[in-house]
Amino acid sequence: MHIDGWTLLLQAINFLILVWLLRRFLYRPVLAVIAERQAATERVRSEAEAARQAAETARQGLEEQRTALPAERDRLIAAARAEAEGERAALLDKARGEADHALEEARSRLAEERAQALEALQRHAADLGIRLASRLLRDAPAAALTVPLLDEACAAVEALSAPQRHALADGIDPVPVRLAIAAALPEGDTARTRDRLAAAFGRPVALEPVEDPSLIAGVELHFAHSVVRRSWKQALAEAKEEMTRHDSARHSADAVA
Repeated sequence: MHIDGWTLLLQAINFLILVWLLRRFLYRPVLAVIAERQAATERVRSEAEAARQAAETARQGLEEQRTALPAERDRLIAAARAEAEGERAALLDKARGEADHALEEARSRLAEERAQALEALQRHAADLGIRLASRLLRDAPAAALTVPLLDEACAAVEALSAPQRHALADGIDPVPVRLAIAAALPEGDTARTRDRLAAAFGRPVALEPVEDPSLIAGVELHFAHSVVRRSWKQALAEAKEEMTRHDSARHSADAVA
């Protein structure tokens, strides 16, 4: 078998040209397409892996949430119960405070009304006692009641200091004195009173007896600028005032206590 060298050379050249052409126009585009498809496949695979990981993460989150739901529910229920208990306690405290305040106001009002009723009753009793005493004094003999009081009035003038008696006389001679009495006195008692006052002032006294039934039982020595009183009416009024003042002070002490 004879092998021609030129033929072999030409065939080798043709093969090389064919390889070059195939590499140039076929392999490179195919390789580029294959590389592009491989990149797309890799990208899709990466995206799928990312999506799978995201789905797995979401699944784990949902699983954790599902696991945490009972605990969160229990926590919310406990918090709601604690809040409701706190509100209930606050409402009870408020209601208790309002009830205590209302009770205290009712007690204060009751005590005040009782004190007012008691004070009114005591005033009524005092008025009744004064009216009864006044009636008894009116029915009693005038001289038996008036003379002792007249002696007390004279003794009160005698007990004054000299400047005080001089002020009563007001420098007038004889000293004018108006004697107010509930009923007329015997002349002897009137004269004795005039003499006692004259001795007290050291000068004559012009004594003018005047009847005043409103005095009930008592006397009043009217001087120029002042009056010396001694009467059962005044004593009863002072007793009533003292009783009222004493009761008011006692009620005030009870209220403070």
